[in-house]
Amino acid sequence: MPCYTDYIGIDRSTTSRSGLYGSDLPGVEIDMLEGLTKEDQDDYLEFWTNTIVPRAWTNMVSDISLALQDKFFVDSKIVSRVTSKFQDSANGGTGLAGIKIEFDLPRYAKIHINTIGVFSNQAYASPDANFKIYDTDEDGEELYDENHELSTGRNTINVDQSFDASALFIAFDPSAIELRKTENKYYPDSIYIDWDKLSCTFPCDQYGHYQGKVTQENGGGLNITFSVVCSIEKFVCENINLFKTAFWYRIGVELCDEALLGNKLNKYTTMTSERAAERSGYFGSKYQGNITEAIKSQNVHEDPICFRCKSVSMSRTVLP
Repeated sequence: MPCYTDYIGIDRSTTSRSGLYGSDLPGVEIDMLEGLTKEDQDDYLEFWTNTIVPRAWTNMVSDISLALQDKFFVDSKIVSRVTSKFQDSANGGTGLAGIKIEFDLPRYAKIHINTIGVFSNQAYASPDANFKIYDTDEDGEELYDENHELSTGRNTINVDQSFDASALFIAFDPSAIELRKTENKYYPDSIYIDWDKLSCTFPCDQYGHYQGKVTQENGGGLNITFSVVCSIEKFVCENINLFKTAFWYRIGVELCDEALLGNKLNKYTTMTSERAAERSGYFGSKYQGNITEAIKSQNVHEDPICFRCKSVSMSRTVLP
């Protein structure tokens, strides 16, 4: 569930964790939301939940990232890797098998799983081939569960999801599907703290402050493409209370954009261009002012890896 769910309510009959409501924005009424609701949506509640609020959040996070780019390296990649290479023999083990990825994550970093690669000895129809991702190990919280059709030979399963957990177990059941075993992929130019075919540990930054580890569990069988990235969205989520007013006004901006650019014809979409520009400018200026103030209030020293300064912010001359 996104961190912004129910953070700003539609009106006072709905949940609002922030205490702010869309209907309290100047000129915003339930009739307006009904008038802007798209034809393929059931009602204004779906329009608000599935269109306006997610779009406002996405654009606000993007604007915060751009605002921080002047002084910091943000949204940066810390490390990326392909975990495995396939062996000739099949994994015939019992119990879950796969890859365990562990990282000492900086505060605002996530592990992003791009793909799961497999080498299948036969074809399987969905849902026979099932893949799961757990927090830490098979006894941890299940974070991902997908069924896939597999053809004989190499297959790639797109995951494209980020996870907050500092340890992930990407798993399958070798008694249900016959996949080739895997061993750790070796990178000749990389620095390893420890390496063998089943487990390797490596530094994630030039100072050795953060370490990563990849382990082939129970014969492996998966080749994971992943990266560890700094996440501005995680930063905004953990400080959402400081961005709540900016988020509120951003919703106003999105409603004005929908009124200007939407396909429906009613009194909310056919206002004069001058009136539309006036309303959009009001919400936009309020939004920009609140974004600026919210960013000023941040303590970036709490994560020096994800918030690395681009230039010297202070210098001091010491005389002999």
